[in-house]
Amino acid sequence: MRFKKYLNEAPIASKGWTMESIKKFEKSVGIKADEKGFFNTCVLKMKNKDGFDSEKAEGFCASIKDAKSGSPMWRGKGKSEKEVKQDTKHNKFKKKLPEK
Repeated sequence: MRFKKYLNEAPIASKGWTMESIKKFEKSVGIKADEKGFFNTCVLKMKNKDGFDSEKAEGFCASIKDAKSGSPMWRGKGKSEKEVKQDTKHNKFKKKLPEK
């Protein structure tokens, strides 16, 4: 899946998300955020929720996956690290979320 240059990704840490809340969310999705298939499954789950369209669902799910993996490099299929950093530089996230 190709990502738009700028996804609407407010850092989830600023919204009160912690690693504990990410683990709880993973259970509702059925796949851990650092496993293959999480992103697509998460987007399918979220895109029809109130306040989410496809773009917001992609941004939200990408932000969860970024936080869990500690890096946006999972998005870099076929891209150099420099290209991934360029694509995600406007949507920074905290690398470490608080446990609680």
